[in-house]
Amino acid sequence: MEVMRIGNSNIFLFSALAVAISSSPGLAQSDEKPGLFASADISIVHDDNIYRVTDDLAQSDTFLRLAPELSALGGIGKHRFQLSYTGDYAKFSDASEADYADHDLRGRIDLEHSLRFSSRFEAGYQKDHEDPGSINRLQLDMTEYNKYDQNFLLAGIAYGSEQAIGRLAFNYRRTDKDYTTNDLDYLDFVSDQLTGRFTYRIAPNTRVYAEAIISELNYTPRTTFELDNTYKRYRAGITWDFTGKLTGDVNVGYQDRDYELDTLRDIDGLAYDGEITWSVNTFTKVVGAVKRESIDSSIEETGGFLRTSYGINLKHELTERLKITADAGYSKDELVFTASREDKRHAYQFGLDYELMRNIKLTANYTYEERDSTLSIADYQANSIGIGVIVSLDD
Repeated sequence: MEVMRIGNSNIFLFSALAVAISSSPGLAQSDEKPGLFASADISIVHDDNIYRVTDDLAQSDTFLRLAPELSALGGIGKHRFQLSYTGDYAKFSDASEADYADHDLRGRIDLEHSLRFSSRFEAGYQKDHEDPGSINRLQLDMTEYNKYDQNFLLAGIAYGSEQAIGRLAFNYRRTDKDYTTNDLDYLDFVSDQLTGRFTYRIAPNTRVYAEAIISELNYTPRTTFELDNTYKRYRAGITWDFTGKLTGDVNVGYQDRDYELDTLRDIDGLAYDGEITWSVNTFTKVVGAVKRESIDSSIEETGGFLRTSYGINLKHELTERLKITADAGYSKDELVFTASREDKRHAYQFGLDYELMRNIKLTANYTYEERDSTLSIADYQANSIGIGVIVSLDD
């Protein structure tokens, strides 16, 4: 409950285009070049519906946004360590209560104990705000974004190297999430997740895998209600890389979300998750992604819902310095706890990047998003336009 640089308000649709669609973004891969990297994205954005509410209540504003990134990658022998920080700060012109200062700090250590045995340890802390357009809870009188603190610890072991014919890996992750605004304590939770994955190479650049993910979610209980549940996913997939032109990771399986409270409706059935990248030529790349999952609802005293998402991203170099990006996303939420509501979301984004110098890039983008719901007060439309500059440094 990303890799284009886009505003937080659009992540829910475009995240399907991320290299990692999982619940937590990953750090740099261990085979990347060691060194330091820093960047800062400074932009001015105008948004005509900052809280993603119905048109009659929409509030427009202009804000200054700063998004710094810092990362370090190093190693000792075959061991690798990574440290990263991502910030996202916004200062609004009129709606000062909408200001936010998000932080994401995480570190990772990969240890190779032998040719076959390795381990991984990761920890992170997030101070973030929630995109009001991504949840199904209606907050028509919102003046401040839903904000939360989240931290996680992960430990993993693996038998077999990444290049081996067969590889078996297990990960344990503990996540603690606490909301800090808008009286959302009932959504605070602690999650314990265990993942097991077996990968087998069937061709030089093609692998199949089987994976099981079991999550135990324990929410802060209310007097007469608790959202505690067990979420299980079993899936089989394939990854491939055909001469760098066509790469992909696609899996299909079964999901089961079982609530402890008998009055809540459990969710089970088909689940899938996939991403395919097509490098058309030196100048053009297309990424497509799909995902079907169940998510706990943010509406009081309700269970979960099914979300199916589709996304496509196009990147094209018009010249050596000028690049364009175009994105389209669609998602459908089926609220299984009520037969009378279904939400459909659409989002589109177009952007231009101009490389002024090797380390300085000028940007401009336009985004449109909407929610079309069978519950009319849940409908919204939003337009945003921004211009900015990205400065990057690396050793």
